[in-house]
Amino acid sequence: MVDALAPCHASASPANSTRDAVPSSWPRQREAPALSDLARLTQRAARGKRRSPEVARFLLDPLPRLLDLQRTLAEHAYVPGTPHGFIIHEPKRRVISALPFRDRIVQHYLIDQTLPALERWFAPQSHACRVGRGTHQALRRAIELHRNHEWLLRLDIAKFFPSIDHCTLLELLLPRSPPDLHWLVRRVLGAPGHIEPVAFRFPGDDLLTPTERRHGLPVGNLTSQVWANAMLTPVDHLLASHLGLGTFVRYCDDVLVYAHDRDRLRAAWDAVVERCTRLRLRPHPTKCRLHRSTEPVSFLGFVLQRRADAVVVRLRADNVRRFRRRVRNLRTLLAAGAMEPEDACSRVRAWLAHAQHGHTRELCRHELDRLGNLLAGPDDSHQFR
Repeated sequence: MVDALAPCHASASPANSTRDAVPSSWPRQREAPALSDLARLTQRAARGKRRSPEVARFLLDPLPRLLDLQRTLAEHAYVPGTPHGFIIHEPKRRVISALPFRDRIVQHYLIDQTLPALERWFAPQSHACRVGRGTHQALRRAIELHRNHEWLLRLDIAKFFPSIDHCTLLELLLPRSPPDLHWLVRRVLGAPGHIEPVAFRFPGDDLLTPTERRHGLPVGNLTSQVWANAMLTPVDHLLASHLGLGTFVRYCDDVLVYAHDRDRLRAAWDAVVERCTRLRLRPHPTKCRLHRSTEPVSFLGFVLQRRADAVVVRLRADNVRRFRRRVRNLRTLLAAGAMEPEDACSRVRAWLAHAQHGHTRELCRHELDRLGNLLAGPDDSHQFR
């Protein structure tokens, strides 16, 4: 397989002029992946998917499959398989690309080898796909900032995953990856995937540039989540290091920047738009705007609003509507015997655990009353009383 991204080079560029954490030297040649490491990563990739027939077949006799995978990686002969694509509509329409299990193991191996250097480069304000920096940690940080600032700038990238430019991404990734894994980074990035079509043009582009430059990361891949975080790290360092606005929180492409001075945020907005243009990203035309912290602001499925010295955190109404629709589906599946009660209970409890991160005591109590006998545990209806 010829690397489709061979013309791209990791060279100094305006998009790459940020605070760096590039290791001074890498080992010249890395040995073939240890079989024990591949076995460990296989178990990690199989979490939550052991009921899948494909995963079960792989785990039934993993040794010959892992030996073959070890050989192909050592010989640089690995070729990604064809993913399965499907569309989801909640919370919004997305094209999902589901990889074969063998390719998921390779992606876990690639991230396992490259993430430490990327973590040293990532800004502490970013929370997407990082250990100890998940959705709820980002929400708590946003609540803290919301309580102490008068103004905030909300930023969002239009069609973020489908519009990520491959060459620009490689300029950020390759200097921070072991040289002997550059071929694998290119191979995984150039692999086939189901990606929503996007055709953005930027200054200097001609009519055919959007079709000539490869772009887009498939939603559903582990590498896509980590690399999307890397794509906006230059914006993090622009805000924190160059503009002195470290009072922000970012989860993937959702960013809230806080300050007491509205004009300072306006200047930051202009600087971020300019940096995004150099990264070949387009800020969302309607979601990016300035807010007072006393106005309701949506972030990670919740709505934040400052009232005096407190912050009210409400669950978005569409989140509640989707939950009620899922509960109706669960009732139907349970009545038909197509789902175990324990599975239905775990799904309900997962939503309740998420909702508890807001001021939702009465909402949760109301929803538990509506659930009736769906929950198996006799004490669940009293959880929020």
